[in-house]
Amino acid sequence: MFFFVLRRIVMAIPTFAIVAVIIFTLIRALPGDPALMMLGGNIDDESTLEMMRRQLGLDQPLPIQFLAWLREVFSGNLGVSILTGQDVGALLLDRFSVTATVVLLAMVSALVVAIPAGLIAAHRHNTATDYAIVVLTILKLSMPSFWVGLMLLVLFGAILGWLPTVGFVSMSQDFGLGVTYLILPVTSLALSEIAIMTRMMRAGSLEILSRDYVTHARAKGLPERRVLWRHVFPNAFAPTLTMVGIALAGLLAGAAVTETVFTLPGLGKLLVDSIYGRDYPVLQGALLFIAAVYVLTNLLVDIAYSFFDPKVRLS
Repeated sequence: MFFFVLRRIVMAIPTFAIVAVIIFTLIRALPGDPALMMLGGNIDDESTLEMMRRQLGLDQPLPIQFLAWLREVFSGNLGVSILTGQDVGALLLDRFSVTATVVLLAMVSALVVAIPAGLIAAHRHNTATDYAIVVLTILKLSMPSFWVGLMLLVLFGAILGWLPTVGFVSMSQDFGLGVTYLILPVTSLALSEIAIMTRMMRAGSLEILSRDYVTHARAKGLPERRVLWRHVFPNAFAPTLTMVGIALAGLLAGAAVTETVFTLPGLGKLLVDSIYGRDYPVLQGALLFIAAVYVLTNLLVDIAYSFFDPKVRLS
């Protein structure tokens, strides 16, 4: 196990190097001058503009800027926000806590619904129950997540008035109120993942149900519920687990739309604001942080494989 994890970490180093080059290049290709924006976007004194660019390090050649940024990253310093003056690392951790809360709650909710739904659909293959679950998943997959979020806002916020539509309250400050602010964004994200996970779980379960050991378990007189959860679920969940890892990292990276719709002060909203403000340090730090989340999530999924699939052995 130790050598497997060590090997994956070593393999991640070139990945981070390539990602860092791409991030730096793409961000520098954005139109606009952050120094000019910090001065109000309209300045007649060129010397003031040049002094500001020199303070930000933007007067150096791009390779020098890239190496200076890498040096700061390896030292644990992601820089300071051009717009707010805050430390980028602290800012990312603060915003990430909001995004992680929403994403993890959405993923857990999706799995709680999708796993039983997929098993039931496979167990009742070609019945009305199976057709109903398949139709519902297809219907949800055809709906964009941002549209679902807007419809939830209109129905439960504007029309019924049951839930708040704007703002965010941390559960550490007020648990009950914080939960009410999370219900709509978590539901919006969970619905999309429920449809994907249900289809994956159904497909995997159908394949496992045709295996000889499942037939043998039934021949021994085991209850159908035990056959499904003891023999079908652990083997059918392995392919779904891969999708869970990809979806979890994708939700963390792609939460910008949901956080913008529900005005959540998360990592996605920070990215959007940084793009508009040409805040290079925050953009670079946030994108590199998201890449690290992808690598770490995939590593955890690979390790978890050994617990669900007995054929997998980590060496």
